Amino acid sequence: MGKTNEPGVLLESDRFFNTPSTIAGKLFYYITRCGHYFCTSDYDFRDDCDIAQLPSHRNSTVYYVISGSVYIENASTHATVLPGQIALIDCTLPHRFHALEKSETLWMHIEGCNTKEYFGFIRSMYADRLAFTPPSPLNTKTTMLQLINGFRLPGHMSEGEQSQLIHRLLCELIVLRQEQHIDNRDDSISKVVDFITEHLFEDLSVNDIARSVNLSPSHLSRLFKMRTGFSPHEFITLRRIDAAKELLLTTPLSVKQIAFRVGYHSESNFITSFSGKTGMTPAVFRKNPI
Repeated sequence: MGKTNEPGVLLESDRFFNTPSTIAGKLFYYITRCGHYFCTSDYDFRDDCDIAQLPSHRNSTVYYVISGSVYIENASTHATVLPGQIALIDCTLPHRFHALEKSETLWMHIEGCNTKEYFGFIRSMYADRLAFTPPSPLNTKTTMLQLINGFRLPGHMSEGEQSQLIHRLLCELIVLRQEQHIDNRDDSISKVVDFITEHLFEDLSVNDIARSVNLSPSHLSRLFKMRTGFSPHEFITLRRIDAAKELLLTTPLSVKQIAFRVGYHSESNFITSFSGKTGMTPAVFRKNPI
């Protein structure tokens, strides 16, 4: 357990440092430092201080506000983070954390695997806003507390468990925002998936799909990406490739026949698409299915 003497950080606060093993550094998500802070309005952390230059600080940071409010800057963006909200910060860029009032916060610096890409993808789902309300603030808070509490009793959480919790935290931030949860029976995107499935091997355009649910193509594409993580075109391509894999393994049809069967207009386009998504040609997959 580590206490901090940072200005504006109250004594009941905790801060922890973590040095990962060689294996964790290569394969896992891991925390380099984290904390559970109780702050007054005197807390004003800026990136021109010595601690901000340490390697353990210059990475991707998750910042959750339990109570109070914190003003955060990150490069050219800024936001006031309110209770139940989270901010994803790139601490390799200019940044600042300033408690606007007495506040309780959870924070952690994360590295490993594809953390930076994960952060970028999540931010893009929320219109690149610095701070937003996660789909389940309680789940976010609980997972962050689990991770931070794992440092209170060293050795009680393995690096593998820590990595799994970090990954769960990031995945929870990707799911559809709460205000867009709709009963699946009346959900336009569920209807779109049904429509695509029914017409998967036919010529399909985003305009055709949008008309099936009375949405504009741009609005449909945005909602579909938010719900599934795919663009409509990518979703169609992947489902066609899945169908092609089944035919490659269970029928004697030629690659050309399968290409036309799953909706492609030429064998070469099919091979290019299949290879781009799987890393192998259809013929190689047929011989060595994975």
